[in-house]
Amino acid sequence: MSEPLDLKEAEIRKAFEQWYFSREFVPHGVMITNLCYLGFKQGAEYMRQQIKSACEFYLKYKDKPKLLGKDYPLFIEKIDEIYKKRIEAEEALGPNYEPSNSFTEEYNEWLFKEAFKSVFGGEGK
Repeated sequence: MSEPLDLKEAEIRKAFEQWYFSREFVPHGVMITNLCYLGFKQGAEYMRQQIKSACEFYLKYKDKPKLLGKDYPLFIEKIDEIYKKRIEAEEALGPNYEPSNSFTEEYNEWLFKEAFKSVFGGEGK
């Protein structure tokens, strides 16, 4: 069991608390505001880094599915899936098929979603 505070110690503690929370020291509201600002500043810097990283990733691999597959083999299956959809579309249209950038466009759209999913909190599709 702890010993009860003697009167001197209680008075010292009360004086310290009054001094700590007084406007002469640091106003409590200012302290809270500063902490909020620091938190916001760190959060903003984190988001800036996330966006920068996503942009760099997207720009490096935009229009370059082979490079992405080489650097990140785990994406080969998804790249193949996009490519197979293009082949199926070509076969379905037969002789009326006119080449387009559908594979590249679809690949770039998927890559964009994949690159920025950490920024938007979604999932790349």
